[in-house]
Amino acid sequence: MEQVLSRSPPRSRLKIYYDVLKSIADENGRARFSHVLSSANLPYDRFIMYLSELEEKGFIIEERGNDGNYLVLTEKGMNFYRELRRMDYFLRGFGLSL
Repeated sequence: MEQVLSRSPPRSRLKIYYDVLKSIADENGRARFSHVLSSANLPYDRFIMYLSELEEKGFIIEERGNDGNYLVLTEKGMNFYRELRRMDYFLRGFGLSL
């Protein structure tokens, strides 16, 4: 008998934003670029596209340091992340998610 692998549905844009912002927030608002890329679980080109959108919206900034590149949550980004987290919690109460 052939085994059928079930695929999870693709993540929404909001869920990807949430995952990226959460990854940064979990590192006290400043995370290594490579760490966020790994936790976002996206191909590099798509990851860069989402980062550009988050930067354009003023949610994150990129810092270059001697020890590597970092992504930093702005105050606006932290507020947006908190609201997404609340929304996700609310949706999960109804069996849904971002």
